[in-house]
Amino acid sequence: MQKRLLFIGFYLVCFSLAAFQAKPEPENQEIKRDSVWIETSNGQIFGVLFQPLNPEKSEIPAVLCLQGGGDVGLANYTYEAKFFARNGIAALVCDKSGAGRSKTKKSWTEQSFKDKTTEYFEILSWLSNYEGIDRSCVGVHGLSEGGRLALNMAIRSPEKIAFVNAVSGPLESFKDNQLYAIENYLKAQQQLDSAVIDKTLTVWDAYFDDVANGAISKTTIDKIKNLITLEPTLRYRPDTTGVLPSRPLSEDIHFTTEGNVDTITCPVLLQYGALDARVDPKASLSAIPQEPNFEVKVYEDTDHSMNLKNGKTNPLFLEDKLIWLQQAVLNKN
Repeated sequence: MQKRLLFIGFYLVCFSLAAFQAKPEPENQEIKRDSVWIETSNGQIFGVLFQPLNPEKSEIPAVLCLQGGGDVGLANYTYEAKFFARNGIAALVCDKSGAGRSKTKKSWTEQSFKDKTTEYFEILSWLSNYEGIDRSCVGVHGLSEGGRLALNMAIRSPEKIAFVNAVSGPLESFKDNQLYAIENYLKAQQQLDSAVIDKTLTVWDAYFDDVANGAISKTTIDKIKNLITLEPTLRYRPDTTGVLPSRPLSEDIHFTTEGNVDTITCPVLLQYGALDARVDPKASLSAIPQEPNFEVKVYEDTDHSMNLKNGKTNPLFLEDKLIWLQQAVLNKN
């Protein structure tokens, strides 16, 4: 039987950063844009490489920019890539596997976090060996899910990652992060009674554990049916078919970087919005080690996409990023 796609609308909303594409471009160095095709073990990945037009040195730092969850298109992620390039750092952003102009055997929808991390290392290797790149100073930047996997890359192969900038990146497990996002959605959008919200989260908790175990139990299905009886208009609940969803993948449910981030030795900048309803900043902050190579910025009145309540980007977001890049990356190059 064909697997169903679980919760796809909510999943995309929770992990895309569509607001990034509409911001004005920073005005520093002039940049150039090159379309590139990268051969990986999974097939051909299409990317766009942004570089300073007239770099001051023959070899410059570079950064691989990772997308968030879902697939909202490559253009959504060029904003910060251009920011890096305008400030002297070559930046590569790519279509996901099987999306856009990438032609691969396996689509991003079939890839686990482990699969994606492995593929990102192949792309990072290509970038490190590109002409004019200082291979000793290549880092990773990521938004939301991309932030999670940027940190995971630095955990898995610290010798290959020179710096990490994670924006709204969850450190807690995928399951815990989803439960946080669901709770906030139910509070804001459906305004349900707290008892109903608690019951809904309990059902999702059991469902996610079943997905991780590879089978949806009758006990969990009965809980879902009881929940429907209690709140028939409830949106974003598991279905009652007992069929495993195509996403999330079983091996991703309990995936986390928590407990491992203290092994990262390179400079790390983590940026969170205090009003983030999709990634719990408090849970992530509690998992960040108090080490000098970690710098954390939390912006008041700021959401998952680094926007203020008026819809504008918090101006400190890029200011802090540039100061950190100058201190941790550019001045060391």
